[in-house]
Order: sequence, then structure tokens, then C-alpha cells
Amino acid sequence: MQEKKGYIWAASVLGVALIVGLGILGYFIASNRTTNTITVTGSSKMHVTSDLAKWDANFTLRANLTNLKDMLEKASANTDKIRQFIVARGIDASAITFLPIQTDPVYDMGKGYGGSQDVIGYNVRQEVRVESGDIAKIEDLATNAKSLVDQGIVPEYQRTDYLYTKLSDLRPQLFAEATKDALTRAKAIAAGTGVRVGALRSARTGVIQILAPNSTDIADYGAYDLSTKEKDASATVTVSFELLP
Repeated sequence: MQEKKGYIWAASVLGVALIVGLGILGYFIASNRTTNTITVTGSSKMHVTSDLAKWDANFTLRANLTNLKDMLEKASANTDKIRQFIVARGIDASAITFLPIQTDPVYDMGKGYGGSQDVIGYNVRQEVRVESGDIAKIEDLATNAKSLVDQGIVPEYQRTDYLYTKLSDLRPQLFAEATKDALTRAKAIAAGTGVRVGALRSARTGVIQILAPNSTDIADYGAYDLSTKEKDASATVTVSFELLP
């Protein structure tokens, strides 16, 4: 008896699922007939090579409470040495930007949890940025920055970023190719259904993704990878096309 009830319950569930499924399918068909449109998403991708490079570096000196003035003077002297080093790599001085020297207090961390508010010294920071369309020279600069160490100037960190500055010119091409891809997909979906794909009714563009080659690190708000000279630029477009009998 219990087994019979199980069969009846399973059959009821299956029947309800079938009715719901047919209802959804019917609604989709009716809706499609009413709107006479098909909506698809197309995508495009183009390979680009960066045309601008940036080299950022930070140089820090440690001063105590008695020699801050000396360290500031040394940082200023180092600025001249760093500039000479960069210019010697064939980079024009106009491409170099030095930020104002900054002093950050260093607090005593040895007195209990969280340290104290007692200042025991200062970090004297000098930041420099170099931008150039001659990427080879920026790469040479980054590779040979260790030469500064021989002069007693040790970079706390350095970083090279690669940018593509012609995105505004590339954007229309990306969206045009993505729209063509959407049309191809729409025709593939409509094939064999007895309808044809007609005029474009509406289109909504997505964000541009600038990524390292073969990367899948996309973001809803768009992504821009700075780590590689070679990049893949991609875009999506969601398009609605008219359906014709």
C-alpha cells in the first residue's frame, strides 16, 4: 500500500512538472510571436600592442630625530643622481616627473600592544615616474635600475606599466565586430525554424576588457591589465533583431 502511494505521488509530481514546462514553452512561443524579435549577445576580440610605458620607483631614506635635515638634503642630491641616470638611458628629461619629497613619522612600536605615539624617526620618501612611447627605453631603464645601487641609491620598489592609448579609436571597431558576431549567432539560431533575421531593433554595448593574452580575468565593470606589453581587447554587444516570416 505504501509503495502504491509512492507511485501515485511521483506520478503527480511528474504531471505537475510537465504542465508547468508546457506552460513556460507556450508562453515563450506566444511572447516570441508577439514581439517578433530575437535577442543575442555578440563578442569580439582584437590583439593590440602597448604604445606607452610607465616606470614608477620609490626611494626611501631613514632619518632619526637628529639628522632629518641631513637626510632631506641627501634625498635632494639623490634626485639629481636619479635624473642623470634616467637621461643617460636615452630618455628625455621632460618625460621624468619627481613628486615632492615626503616625510612620514616612524613611531615606537616596542611599548606594549599597538606601540605608542612617540616619534623615533622619519621615512624620507622620493617618488619618480617616467613615461615614454619608446617602450624599449623604459624596459632598459627598469632592467638597469640596479645600477643606482652602486651609487648607494636603493629603490624600495619599482614597477613598469604598459598602456594602450588608442582605445577610443579601437572601441568602434570592437563594437562593430561584436554586432556582426551577434547577427551571425542570430541567423544560426533562426536557421531551420522557418523565419529570417531582419533589421536591428536595439543594441546595448557592454564594457571593454583589456587583458593579458589568454587571460580570463574579466570584470563586470571592465578590466585593464597593465602588466603586459601585448594585450587582448574584447567587447560584447547585446542586440535584438527583427524576425521575418
